[in-house]
Amino acid sequence: MTGDPPRSSLLLARAGVDLAVRVLPDWHDRLRYRAEFLAELHGLSTAAQLRYTAGVLSQTFALRAALGASPTRAEEDAMSMTRTTFYWRCRVLRVHAWGSRSTEDGGRYLVCRRCGRDKGEARWGPDNTIGL
Repeated sequence: MTGDPPRSSLLLARAGVDLAVRVLPDWHDRLRYRAEFLAELHGLSTAAQLRYTAGVLSQTFALRAALGASPTRAEEDAMSMTRTTFYWRCRVLRVHAWGSRSTEDGGRYLVCRRCGRDKGEARWGPDNTIGL
């Protein structure tokens, strides 16, 4: 896009996205994927919007099966929970129980099994200095 004005999405493309997300199992999934698919339409040419919508429609049932069959919903909830427990060993003594975890792409990283802190993660102190 070299200075071209941003394009709005076609009515037909928006209707196709609405039709595609209508079969998703959860209301939150429908809102999330509708917003993602509509964001992808922004700035595409007319033909590209129609091709993208056709691709979304063709993969709707695969997305529904992936959302309904995977146990990732509980894993996502567990990852988004913030720990409020105060761990003396971790916070005061700075003795962590490091455990290995993996990312979605297969990478590995270390995280404390008690407080959830990533190894090497910097924390800002009250005097704007980094304390590890």
